[in-house]
Amino acid sequence: MRGTQKHIFRWVWARRTTAAVFLLLLVLGRYEWFPWLKGNTAATTVCRIVPFADPLAAIEVTLATRRAEIDLLVGAGVLLAFGVLAGPVFCGWVCPLGLLLDLNDALRRGWTQRLHRGSWLVRGLRVPAEIKYGFLGLALGFALVARLPAFQTLSPINIVAWAIVFSAWPALLVVGALVAVEHIASRVWCRSLCPLGALYSLVGRYGLLRVRVDPARAGKLRCERCTQSCPMGIRVTEDYVVAGKSAIDHPDCTRCGACVDACPSGALRLGMRATRDTSGVSDHTTPGADTDVRQCRSRRPGKTWRRV
Repeated sequence: MRGTQKHIFRWVWARRTTAAVFLLLLVLGRYEWFPWLKGNTAATTVCRIVPFADPLAAIEVTLATRRAEIDLLVGAGVLLAFGVLAGPVFCGWVCPLGLLLDLNDALRRGWTQRLHRGSWLVRGLRVPAEIKYGFLGLALGFALVARLPAFQTLSPINIVAWAIVFSAWPALLVVGALVAVEHIASRVWCRSLCPLGALYSLVGRYGLLRVRVDPARAGKLRCERCTQSCPMGIRVTEDYVVAGKSAIDHPDCTRCGACVDACPSGALRLGMRATRDTSGVSDHTTPGADTDVRQCRSRRPGKTWRRV
């Protein structure tokens, strides 16, 4: 299309690659000649020595069986410790269902660009993000009372992995229904329903790895591309960039890097340390910034830039 700038989003493709590689390793783990990774999305071992376990699965199994399995708890502890340091990166970089829904969301963005900007299908239905914490409580309570790790049996995350690794394609009917719903309520599973995501958001609330804001560059354009690109629906421009925050500390931020890729001024980056303001002047009140907002909002998505 004439006037369209095609942009390659390196963080987007990096996270899709890591999730795809994880799935590939699970498939290869079925074979005896591949010893490097054995298991599934609930629990795996690297080189048949180092255990990794889904923290929610470990807690559910422990509550259901009333017994502590050392390997399971150690494996869960490793991922929880990593989550404390880096935040809920599993959701953005490893989750097989997250990969599927990310690709599905790209498809949704494609066909909604042909609709009027004010259409409710473009905006999508909004489901409160706090609901996922209730599902987390229900999953743990059910495991304790009924002595059954129900979420591990019904989890769409595990269903996607099982279907691909073990060719159990009929199980994908449930996931297919979820994918269809996501065309109406964008990323509703990740934002509002996933108990595992709720757990990771709690433990990774104060993770050191964050999307950092460069105060010397922030607020110059206020184009809101970062907000529009965020799969978790975080108001990056309004609540962090323009507000003068040094980093995005929203509990749902998965460090996926979508906002970093989308930012035309380079004001955002993934890192452990805050960016120092060496300019001596704050750019958060740049004259004419409100005009930039109106101009950017008036453009229909896809006319000036395109996500690929």
